[in-house]
Amino acid sequence: FYPYKFFRIKFFDYICYMRILYTDIDLVLSLMTEIKPQQSKWGLICRFNSKAVDVYNFILKETQAVPVITSDWKLYYSLKELQEIFKEWAHIDVAPIDVTVNYWGECYKTFQEIEECRAMEILEHVNRVKPESWVVIDDLNLSEWIKEDHFVHLPHPNEGIKQSGRKQEIIRKLLK
Repeated sequence: FYPYKFFRIKFFDYICYMRILYTDIDLVLSLMTEIKPQQSKWGLICRFNSKAVDVYNFILKETQAVPVITSDWKLYYSLKELQEIFKEWAHIDVAPIDVTVNYWGECYKTFQEIEECRAMEILEHVNRVKPESWVVIDDLNLSEWIKEDHFVHLPHPNEGIKQSGRKQEIIRKLLK
């Protein structure tokens, strides 16, 4: 976490960070090749792909962005646990600063609505926090709800964030 390397402004009850990387975990950082969970102090947990983590760390360092978790992992782990998992288990240099709200089961209840649900959770956070720059990385196709300037689709479950050209695309969109 690089608190001295990015600009932040305190607005009442929250801090607005200049750059946010809205991060899904499954099939983005924890790939199909790491599907078998292992026991940890947080319970059974899937491994993060080391090359995907290297790419993710590079993006965070280059852009000075901070992660916000959009993944379903937010339903099973607290923010504090996710921060520990990122630092201790996955060796990610910047811990997540927040998670998006959960609309699943409230407003959205069917599998066909999962993409819209994820997008609405992210847009709620964007509207509340108002980051200067933000990008969503997800294996789900959120392009119907998240504009192309803010979305990088990662549809290959064995590659995730390692997909050719995606690192540069994420950096370009965050620095725009």
